[in-house]
Amino acid sequence: MDGSCSGADFCQELSGRADTAFKRVYGGDPSERIISRSENLALLVDMSPLCVGHLLLVPNGHYVSFAEVVKEYCAEVERALGRIFDLYAESIREPVILEHGSSLEMDHGACISHAHLHVLPLEWEAVHKEISEDGLACSELGGISALAKFGEGGSPYFYCADRSRSYIYNPRRDLRRQYLRSVAGRLLGIPDPEWDYAVVVRKDILHATMNLTAGWLIT
Repeated sequence: MDGSCSGADFCQELSGRADTAFKRVYGGDPSERIISRSENLALLVDMSPLCVGHLLLVPNGHYVSFAEVVKEYCAEVERALGRIFDLYAESIREPVILEHGSSLEMDHGACISHAHLHVLPLEWEAVHKEISEDGLACSELGGISALAKFGEGGSPYFYCADRSRSYIYNPRRDLRRQYLRSVAGRLLGIPDPEWDYAVVVRKDILHATMNLTAGWLIT
């Protein structure tokens, strides 16, 4: 599914189009939110960051889940994440990685049109506890490389990992569409529904994160 599409904001933004959701919201200040790019990946600041340090790792081409991305570019993803973990730990703290792994059917609470990993300054144990208490079945993976097999069937999933642990969760149909953002929001003390990117846009936090990550390279 490499390439681009006409309906995904990330595709438009990464291809350098003049009219994008980000430019409409921020009005050119800043002109872009891209921190660093490699051949097939880009590191961005979330458009409505939940906290300072809320980053996204996205593929330059169009995929609906990072399982598909890992299947194509596993070594590059592992290198980029290793670099991100090191930079993040030096500047903020050890991060957690979260993903709504979507499917073409956009079902099970994972309505994602362009794959992206959230990078957040949270404790893995706390995130895992929140998800487990919601009754989601999970299994441990041997690392992000093991995510590739979930890109073959196209089934939606939730993913949570830190530097040493990697888990995948089975979504339920009754979960809200931005389920993992809501989990992160609860842990960060953000009132419901202000974790929703459509409800609150935290421009000051985006600027602070851009300043904090200036000069970061994922290659």
